[in-house]
Amino acid sequence: MILIRTYIEQLPPDIEESAKIDGASEYVILFRIILPLCAPIMATIAVFIGVGQWNSWFDSYIFMHDTRFQTIMALLVKILNQYQTKEYASNAEALSRQFRNDQISITPNSIRMATTIVAIVPIITIYPFLQKYFTKGIMVGAIKA
Repeated sequence: MILIRTYIEQLPPDIEESAKIDGASEYVILFRIILPLCAPIMATIAVFIGVGQWNSWFDSYIFMHDTRFQTIMALLVKILNQYQTKEYASNAEALSRQFRNDQISITPNSIRMATTIVAIVPIITIYPFLQKYFTKGIMVGAIKA
C-alpha cells in the first residue's frame, strides 16, 4: 500500500483537475485515468508477490502431504536434501558408476543443477517482460520532482 500511495501522490494533479473540468466523475477518474497510469507500480508489486510465492517452498513443504500438489520449489528442496545426505550420496555414487559403464555419467551435482535450472526458468522468462515496469516502480519516491 505504501508503494501504491507514494506512486499516486507523485502523479501530477493537473491530470485529475482536467478530468474534473471535462465532467468525469470520481470513479471515471480512478478507473480510466489513475489506475492505467499505475501500471508500473502494479507490475512491480506483481513481481514482488510472484517471486515471493515462487520462493515460498516451506509452506508447500509443510502443508501439502500429497506429492501431486507440491510446488516445484518444494520438490527442488526435497531433491536437494535427498542428495545431500550421506546415505543417498553413496546410492547416487553407485548409480553414477552404473551409468558410467554405459557411457552416461549422472552425479548428485548434475541432478541438483538440472533441478535448479528447471525451477528458475519460469522466473527468468517472465522477468524481462516486466523489467521496465519493475525499474520504474523501484524508483518511486527516490527523486522528488
